[in-house]
Amino acid sequence: CDPMEARDIMWSRTRQGQGAKQPCPMGSIGVATFRCLAPDGIWEPQGPDLSNCSSPWINHITQKMKSGEMAANIARELAEHTKNHLYAGDITYSVSAMVQLVNLLDVQLRNLTPGGKDSAARSLNKLQKRERSCRAYVQAMVETVNNLLQPQALNAWRDLNASEQQRAATKLLDTVEDSAFVLADNLLKTDIVRENTDNIQLEVARLSTDGNLEDLKFPQNMGHGSTIQLSANTLKQNGRNGEIRVAFVLYNNLGTYLSTENASMKLGTEAMSTNHSVIVNSPVITAAINKEFSNKVYLADPVVFTVKHIKSEENFNPNCSFWSYTKRTMTGYWSTQGCRLLTTNKTHTTCSCNHLTNFAVLMAHVEVKHTDAVHDLLLDFITWVGILLSLVCLLICIFTFCFFRGLQSDRNTIHKNLCISLFHNTNTLLFSIYLQIACAVFAALLHFFFLAAFTWMFLEGVQLYIMLVEVFESEHSRRKYFYLVGYGMPALIVAVSAAVDYRSYGTDKVCWLRLDTYFIWSFIGPATLIIMLNVIFLGIALYKMFHHTAILKPESGCLDNIK
Repeated sequence: CDPMEARDIMWSRTRQGQGAKQPCPMGSIGVATFRCLAPDGIWEPQGPDLSNCSSPWINHITQKMKSGEMAANIARELAEHTKNHLYAGDITYSVSAMVQLVNLLDVQLRNLTPGGKDSAARSLNKLQKRERSCRAYVQAMVETVNNLLQPQALNAWRDLNASEQQRAATKLLDTVEDSAFVLADNLLKTDIVRENTDNIQLEVARLSTDGNLEDLKFPQNMGHGSTIQLSANTLKQNGRNGEIRVAFVLYNNLGTYLSTENASMKLGTEAMSTNHSVIVNSPVITAAINKEFSNKVYLADPVVFTVKHIKSEENFNPNCSFWSYTKRTMTGYWSTQGCRLLTTNKTHTTCSCNHLTNFAVLMAHVEVKHTDAVHDLLLDFITWVGILLSLVCLLICIFTFCFFRGLQSDRNTIHKNLCISLFHNTNTLLFSIYLQIACAVFAALLHFFFLAAFTWMFLEGVQLYIMLVEVFESEHSRRKYFYLVGYGMPALIVAVSAAVDYRSYGTDKVCWLRLDTYFIWSFIGPATLIIMLNVIFLGIALYKMFHHTAILKPESGCLDNIK
C-alpha cells in the first residue's frame, strides 16, 4: 500500500496483508493501526483503528482513584475532562471509571455509617454527609454521561467495534442505575432528585407508599415527547416498610450503540416483503424500583411508556423492546418478551410491558433513493392518463349495459356491477392520492370497492357454472341474490374489520390498510378465497367443454359412415 495520510496520521508504505502501526494523533496516547489488504494492495476501507487511542488525563484520574480521594471529587474532574475532544479509549475508560467510582463511593459511605457510640448530632451529621456525597457524585456522573452522548463524541464511539460499543453502552446503563439507587438509599427523607441535561434526564425518588398515591410519571417536563408511567397500584405492591425507591432515566443517542443484530422482532407483512435494516428509533428509557429487584421486575399492572421517534420517515413495523443483558459479560440483545404495542403514528409509539428495565422502540428502516422532479412529474402524468382512460372505458361499459335493453340479463347484470365497482374504486383511489384529510374513510371505501369487485368476479364464476349445469335457463331472475351477495358480503367484512380495529384504516403514507399488522388479511383472505373458487369454476367449465366435445366426436363419425 502506498503512503498516505488518514485521521491526522502519516502512514508509511506497508506490505499487503500486514498492519502498519503509528503513534496516536497529537494530543492523545496509545498506538493506532491501519491494515493493508491483500491481494489488492489497498488500505482498509473503514480507515485506521484508533480504538486504543486515549487522552493523557486518564492516567491522572487513575492515580486519583488509587489515592482514595473522594469519589464525588474524582467524578467532578471526569465530567470536566469529558467536555473536551474524546477518543475511543476515553469512552471505554470513562465508563469503566464510573463503575469503579460507584464502588469507591460505596466504600467511602460505609466509613460514614453512624456507630453505636456516636451521639445523635454526630450520627445526623454523618447521614447528611452521606446524602451530600451521593448528590454531588450523581450530578457529576450525569454530566459525564451527557458528555459521552454528545453528537461530537460520535466519531469516538465509531472507532470502537460493534461489540465494544455494546459493552460500553451496557456498562453505562448498568452503572447509572446502580448510582441512582445509591443516592435513593441515602436520601434522609422522602424526596425526588432530578438531574436534567441535553442527553440524559435522571429522576431518583424515595416515596412513602402509605395513604393515597398517584400514578408516577417521568419526566415531569412533557416537552421532550417521551414519557413513562408507573401506576399507584404498582408502587404500593412493591413498597417495603411503607416506602419505595424508584429510578427513572431517559437517554438520547444511546440506542445507536446497542446492537440490533440479535434483536427478536415481530415482523409485519410490510417488513417481510422489503429489504430493511433494524434501528433503535427512540430514546432509551429506564424504569427501576428497589435496587436488588431492579433488573426485570415483573408487575401486576403493566408499565406504559410513550417514546418519540428519532426518524419519522421511511420507518415502519414498530416493536416495543427492552435491552436484556447479563451483568457478568455486559452483553445483551433487544427482546420483545412481555411487551406489546398499544398505539403508534408517524412521530410517537405507545407501549405497555409487564416488567421494568431499559425500554426502546425498534423499527424496520428502508433507505429510499429520492427521484428527481422530472421523474416524479412523468410518473404523475402516467398515473393521471391511466386512471382517466380507465374511467372513460368503464363509463362506456356501464352506459352500454344500462341502456341497451337487448343486453339485460343476469350475466350482464354481473358485468355491469363489476364495472361499477371498478369505476368507484378508481375514483376513490384518485381522490385518496390528493386528499389526505379523510384518509381512513377513503381507505375503508377502497377496501369495500376492491372486495366488491372481487365478489362480482366470483359471481361471474357462479353464473358460468350455473349456465353449464342448467339445461334450460331459469325463468326466475337471480339478480336480487347477486346484489345481496355482491355488495352485502364486502359491507359485512368492512364493518367487522372497522369494529375490530378502525385505527388500521389509513396510514401516514397511503390511504390503505396497515401492512405492519395482520389487518391486511381482511382483504388478502377474501380475495385469495375468491381467486381459488374461480379457478375451481374454470376447471369445471373446461372439464364440461372437453367432455361435451368427446361425446360429439363419435356421433360425427357414425354420420360419416352412414353417408
